[in-house]
Amino acid sequence: MAGLLDFAARFGTEERCIEHLAGLRWPDGFVCSGCGGRAAWRLKARPRVYECSTCHRQESVTAGTVFHRTRTDLAKWFVAAYLMGRDKRGVSAKFLQRELAVAYQTAWTMAHKLRHGLSEDPSRPLRGFLEADETPAFAGAGSSSAAGAIRPVAGAARPTPTRAWLSPPSKRCRRRKTRRENTGTR
Repeated sequence: MAGLLDFAARFGTEERCIEHLAGLRWPDGFVCSGCGGRAAWRLKARPRVYECSTCHRQESVTAGTVFHRTRTDLAKWFVAAYLMGRDKRGVSAKFLQRELAVAYQTAWTMAHKLRHGLSEDPSRPLRGFLEADETPAFAGAGSSSAAGAIRPVAGAARPTPTRAWLSPPSKRCRRRKTRRENTGTR
């Protein structure tokens, strides 16, 4: 993808975003988590939901993602993720509010959920080819040179980058330690 116009052409409508998420969720076609059935139809009233034709279990393409239970168009979510991923300085909620024509609270929630989806969680380590843009990495304390600090693995293939923004946010944010807990004093 070269830029925003290509991105908008690929994910410009709600329908295209739903098809993309369905392709990520079920790469080999729909599979019901209840009965294993392969046939399903989409609900007209709720187009993000597929219903199994065998057991009538309903499954959403956004369930378990940062898009879960959102009323905002998925096209706006995808553009927000694109803008956040392309700008190395970060994107504010005010910027998203202006660009996406949404309320500030909606823009703040979108930014918060997308950042949380990209945050480091020890139970779900990132894998695959990971790339950092203009990030200084130092070999050790007091070292001022990044030369030799990061070396690629010899003969390693270059797989598709991990789609970390599709991981669901955790139920609770980790509590920060107080100063007393950090120093161990009472």
